[in-house]
Amino acid sequence: MPGPDPAGTTPAPVGGDGVIHLGDRRTTRADRQEPTTGEPADTPEARLAQTIQAMYLSRRRTLTDPETAEAYDIAIDAFTLIVNGAQARGGLRPEDHDLLQRMLDTARRAPTIL
Repeated sequence: MPGPDPAGTTPAPVGGDGVIHLGDRRTTRADRQEPTTGEPADTPEARLAQTIQAMYLSRRRTLTDPETAEAYDIAIDAFTLIVNGAQARGGLRPEDHDLLQRMLDTARRAPTIL
């Protein structure tokens, strides 16, 4: 019996061919509103938001749904709590904590960038 999926991977859909086909799930620019933050569409932040959105779309969810966006924000809060706890216990150097915090702050903005 296979073990759990490694961290950072998305399990394949049940009964699928083992490949997540994002083309059928990704929205086109015509389907999306312009980013509400004024972010150009080809920035690292916008690409991160689109990647995270593709992960949600592969599970038939979208960060443009207010309830899903709120649940996503709760998940970011939980991960921030974990990162802060790791720093408080001496498990992260201050510069590592700062880097992770900046990354989380950027990831938190994904729903507003879409």
